[in-house]
Amino acid sequence: MTVVLLGLDALDAGLVAHFGLEAFELETAAEIETFAHSRDVPYTLEVWPSVATGVGPEEHGIVDSGTSEWDNPLLEVGSRVTGRFAEGTRGKLGRLVRNYTGQREQLATTDHESIFDEEGAVVRNWPGVHGGSDLQYAWDLMYDVAEEMPKDEFERKLMGRCAEQFGWAREMLNHEIRLAGVHVHTLDAAGHAYADSEEDLKAIYSRVAEFVEELVVALDPEDELLIVSDHGMHTPFYDGERGHSWRAFASTTADSVPEDVMDVAGWIRERLPAHDTRPDRDEVDLPMQELRDLGYVE
Repeated sequence: MTVVLLGLDALDAGLVAHFGLEAFELETAAEIETFAHSRDVPYTLEVWPSVATGVGPEEHGIVDSGTSEWDNPLLEVGSRVTGRFAEGTRGKLGRLVRNYTGQREQLATTDHESIFDEEGAVVRNWPGVHGGSDLQYAWDLMYDVAEEMPKDEFERKLMGRCAEQFGWAREMLNHEIRLAGVHVHTLDAAGHAYADSEEDLKAIYSRVAEFVEELVVALDPEDELLIVSDHGMHTPFYDGERGHSWRAFASTTADSVPEDVMDVAGWIRERLPAHDTRPDRDEVDLPMQELRDLGYVE
């Protein structure tokens, strides 16, 4: 049995209903509580570590301008000074620094224990916990489309990465994995880019819904899938506003759903299958000398 935790950033409970996309509504689905800590609305880099750890930013330590780190001390100081700037301004400054220095900030990660520290757990791209390149890729696309990247190129790159992430989740079902988690930033990026276009945003939602359907089909009967978002997305065509909404959403193949983003870690742990403690495991026998001869290692 495998539990799959699919983090769909900015999946909005209201837009799911508005678009009539039943694929997002599994056995149990509901709008859930989320939180804001450093800002007036939920902030991606503070909420997702809380989803994985079950504790707030004051405990896991990923807070507002401290969500990224530079190897260069001067750049790190500059990053903290600009931490309260608008995301668009920070994006431009970050791009300028990368172009001139060849360096890039790394997303900070918490030292707090998370569900992905459980035995038999694997994770791809979970803000504040693991990786960050997929999220930075989405951010770069958001900046590029704001700078007039062609629509077809934006969608090709955005959905291409989304397909990789869903493909990774499906592949994990073929292995002895207790928990597989992946964070997908597609709907957040599209929500910002297409806030003024109901047709375009619905098309992205619909494609992601198709990926969800494919993942559900790949589940074995004993597997469980939990979809959760950190916040929703205001759009002028739906509620007359812009930016992050409080309409976080959760949906699962199980008979109950977490009521709050802070409850997800506990919900997952209750459903994880017992860990297989068998000592005998097949091992791959690849001689080190062969790798040296091929020049792969020194």
